Amino acid sequence: MISLARQNGKKAVRLDTLASNIPAQHMYTKLGFLYRGKQTLYAENTGWTDFLYYEFVL
Repeated sequence: MISLARQNGKKAVRLDTLASNIPAQHMYTKLGFLYRGKQTLYAENTGWTDFLYYEFVL
């Protein structure tokens, strides 16, 4: 995805993950993504859930 974004002139790649998904958080930071914030959202199947946002600046 990072290569594709670069090829298409994008400025960043952004993603989110569940706050409870610690392995994903470690992987994203290891790949160079920066933590950008947290938001609590409601989903029918999980109720109120915290999501963390990450960004990789190109």
